[in-house]
Amino acid sequence: MKIGNRSAASKKFERVVADAFRKAGLRVKRQVSAADHGPDFVFEKDGRSYFIQLKASSEGRSDRLIPLLSQAILQARAYAHEGRSASQIAIVAAPRIPPSVADQLREFAKRYASGVGVGLIDAEGLRSFMGFGLEALDAKPTRHRDTEVVRAPHLPDLFSDLNQWMLKIIIGQRLPETLITVPRDPIRNASQLADVAKVSVMSASRFVKHLSERGFLDTRDDVLQIVRLQELFDLWISANRDGADEIPAHWIIRKGPDQLKSALKEYVAPHPSRKVIKSVPRCCLALFAAADALGYGFVHGVPPYVYLESVTLDALGRLGRLAVDHSGRQPDVYIRQPANREAIFRALVLGGDGIPVSDILQVWLDVSTHPARGKEQAREIQRRVLNQFLGNQP
Repeated sequence: MKIGNRSAASKKFERVVADAFRKAGLRVKRQVSAADHGPDFVFEKDGRSYFIQLKASSEGRSDRLIPLLSQAILQARAYAHEGRSASQIAIVAAPRIPPSVADQLREFAKRYASGVGVGLIDAEGLRSFMGFGLEALDAKPTRHRDTEVVRAPHLPDLFSDLNQWMLKIIIGQRLPETLITVPRDPIRNASQLADVAKVSVMSASRFVKHLSERGFLDTRDDVLQIVRLQELFDLWISANRDGADEIPAHWIIRKGPDQLKSALKEYVAPHPSRKVIKSVPRCCLALFAAADALGYGFVHGVPPYVYLESVTLDALGRLGRLAVDHSGRQPDVYIRQPANREAIFRALVLGGDGIPVSDILQVWLDVSTHPARGKEQAREIQRRVLNQFLGNQP
């Protein structure tokens, strides 16, 4: 990437690289011109030179970045073979590099970048380096993107409530019925998706278009299938990071360790006095307790979570006589009031014991960002469910 033939995005990423190295005390010795066939940057510190080869992509996909990283590594090695006494560093950049893609790039570097330093940067603040002590430059992505770098294309409503429900329908075809409740029909087009999801054709068509434009949809077998699952999952997790309000609650009267399960079973059981069933807010077991109920629990000792569609005094009374308690003491139950209600409650599983439980995809999404060993629980679900039934796709 030489000065005479660069996009605006490339120029901005070059500024990010230059600023990062300057802050680490390195001096820009030279930035190469278009006529030069050498590295993009030469930095210097304490008499040691660093040759930087920077490759930028408009997309943070592994099939885009790995070839670029490979090219940068080969060029860096070519400079070294020319007898240039310097530390060779290959850097790849994109508007957003998902964690799963960053892991693949690091693994690729470990295997094939012997003797070459490697760096990953993106517009969301990711700075990840390997080799020559450059790990001191590492920084985690921030939720607010760097205004100095071009922004990634916006994903218009890709993870709205109903879109998440439709996404679960498409993905859920390959998951057991005991783990998610979705219509079990091959989805061939947007109209059919709208019919089984009970949404408007316009909503389904818009959703299918968004997936297709972002390269997440494969229709070659005349059936809608999601591809690049891990990258889509990373985006989905980010979209659900603030997807629910959490409310601590205590039992007014304690009745033993199975009190919550009994309360949930009673809550969803039909009652002659409930003439209008829809007036009762929907609810289900969530997060770690739901993982236990589905047979994939891994983390214990965390207070149970319950999704409740609307937190009202009547609903709390029906749910085993719970009382909201903000005193700061350890709650008996955390109540979650979700933003994506349809995606959660339409896909819930009713266990053989009559207890409503969040589907496995929702559990995985929720625990992935939970501070109490959530990543460990998410990895267990990934290993035992997602990889097994969906395949370990890039």
